[in-house]
Amino acid sequence: MTSPPLASTHAGASQVRWALTGILLTVTLWGANVVLLKVVLQYLSAETINLGRFLVAGVFLVALAVRSHGWPRWDARTWGQVALVGLLGNSLFQAFFLSGIRANPAGVAGLVSGIVPVLVIPLGLLLGQRPSWRQGVGVALAFAGLVALLALTLQPGAAVTPGGLTWVLGAAAAWALYTLWNRPLTERLGTLPFVAFSLALGCVPYVVWALPRLSISGDVPPLAWAGIVLSALGANVVAYLAWANGAQVLGAARTSVWNTLAPAVSLVLSAAVLHERLPSAVWLGALVILAGAALANWPGRGAKGRG
Repeated sequence: MTSPPLASTHAGASQVRWALTGILLTVTLWGANVVLLKVVLQYLSAETINLGRFLVAGVFLVALAVRSHGWPRWDARTWGQVALVGLLGNSLFQAFFLSGIRANPAGVAGLVSGIVPVLVIPLGLLLGQRPSWRQGVGVALAFAGLVALLALTLQPGAAVTPGGLTWVLGAAAAWALYTLWNRPLTERLGTLPFVAFSLALGCVPYVVWALPRLSISGDVPPLAWAGIVLSALGANVVAYLAWANGAQVLGAARTSVWNTLAPAVSLVLSAAVLHERLPSAVWLGALVILAGAALANWPGRGAKGRG
């Protein structure tokens, strides 16, 4: 499957502004979602949480897509492509993501969003996508900050293990591939139909695997269930739609670099809400990542929709 250029040359200024607004909302929701799920994991298993999120988000998105566009009339190959990309962005990503949150402090688990742009650029090159020099330098700077953060979390006494970081890297790889491959499908099929049915089909393998492993105790507080609904509607509905639109208008690499803001949101909220105490050097590393994101997205002269 080949992808078109990184950002559409036909995207107008208004489209770009709305896409950037959606991406900023997305990274805020995803950064906060890490902390929310860390809290909910105290009361429910990862399998129960993911099944609840898939149910809420899937029903909502499919109903919205069918009401807005009718039932898709895709051929078998297109349904297969949607299911495959959905497998990456739902079954694999969500399984790795929840395991990473469970195995790490929330501030560290949130780094999954910062790793994605580091992976999107080389993967995009393999697919024939050519980033601008500014995107390349910005991602390199973000990568340097990310490496520094990862090194700090491995210092003696840090509540991080190689296994925990492996889950984070796995989640980032799954989402990077999802980001690259969702754009040609959203352009051809429409953002809402693609997001809805890729989630509905992509979560099926996880549902089949997780159902026998459900474990629910009788003392789960109502707020834990509310957290699942909030996570599903925020991170899986609003954020997925905004992310897919951003990738379509801005391009996969530029969109993913903005996602480096999400770790900063996770770090701030993990300290404020969960009282996680990470070294000050971690905050410095986060600022380096943010600087890389700003550089990669700073518009050049005469640029239209391109970073």
